[in-house]
Amino acid sequence: MAHTDQTLHSQLEAIANAMPDPIFIMGQDGTYLDMIGGRERSLYADGQGLIGKTYQQVLPEKMAMRFLNVVQKAIKTQQLQDIEYQLADDEVQGIESATSKGGQWYEARVYPLETDVYGQPAVIWLAINITSRKHMEEQIEHLSKNDALTHFYNRDFFLDLVNELISQAKLNNQPLSLIKIDLDCFKNITDGYGHEFGDKAILGAAHAIEATVGELGHIGRLSCDQFMIALPEVKAVDGFRIAKLAQSKIAAHKIRLDEQHTTCLTSHAGVTELRDHHEDSRVLFNRVNDAIAQLRNSREMTKLI
Repeated sequence: MAHTDQTLHSQLEAIANAMPDPIFIMGQDGTYLDMIGGRERSLYADGQGLIGKTYQQVLPEKMAMRFLNVVQKAIKTQQLQDIEYQLADDEVQGIESATSKGGQWYEARVYPLETDVYGQPAVIWLAINITSRKHMEEQIEHLSKNDALTHFYNRDFFLDLVNELISQAKLNNQPLSLIKIDLDCFKNITDGYGHEFGDKAILGAAHAIEATVGELGHIGRLSCDQFMIALPEVKAVDGFRIAKLAQSKIAAHKIRLDEQHTTCLTSHAGVTELRDHHEDSRVLFNRVNDAIAQLRNSREMTKLI
C-alpha cells in the first residue's frame, strides 16, 4: 500500500511539474510558499527564485498590494477569485531570466487551499499568459473604430466622438471647430489607373492632414474621399487656417501614375464652429456640407460658414 501511495505521489508530481503554466502556492501574508509547473519558457520566466519571498519584496508596491488583497479575499470568502494583470519580467525581483522585454498579460485563478500543510492559510494561484489573446482583442477593437487604410477613425466612431466633444465644449464653455475636406477628381484616378493608385492618393492626403492637425484634434474618414476634423478648443477662424494649410499640403503631394505622369489632388473644405447650446452634431455637419456646396460655383477652395 505504501508503495502504491508513493507511486501515485510520484505520478502526480510528474504531471504537475510538466504543466506549462505555473501554479504558485501563496500564503495569507503574501509569501511565495511553493511553485508547480511553469515549464514553458517561451511564456514564463523561472519563478523558483521567488520561493520564500513576499509580494512586497519582489513586486512594485501597487501590484503587491493588489495581489495580496486578492489572496486574502479568496481565503476570507473561501471562493474562487479571478484577476487580470499586466506585468513585465524586469518588474519582478528574483526571477532567473527575463522572457520578454515588454509587459505580458496574465489571467490568474486564485482558490483557497483546504490544508494547513504550509503552516498558514494559503491559496493556489494559477497564472496563464494571455498576451496573444489581449493583442487580438486590441486589434479587433482598433478595427471596430478605425479605418483600415488610413487608421483614422471610421465614420460611425467619429460621429459618436463629435457628439461627445460637443457635450464637453458646452459643459466647459469652450469653442469647437469642425472641418470637412472633400478630395477632387479622386474618382478619375481610380477609374483611370485602378484602386491601388487610389489608395496611394488617399494615403497621401491622409498623411498631409495628419501632419497638419497633429495633436490639435481628431480626424475621421467619412467615406472614400471625404475627411472630417474635429478641433476642440479651437475657434473657427483658426480652424479655417488649419483647413487651408491641410489643403496646401494635400495639393503639394505628387502621385506618380506611371514613368511619365504624375498628378496631385485638390480639395474643397468647409469650416464651422459650435455657436450655441442648442446645436448638435447634425447642425454642424449640415453647415460644413453647405459650405462645400457653396464652393461649387466659386474659385474659392475653402469656406467658413
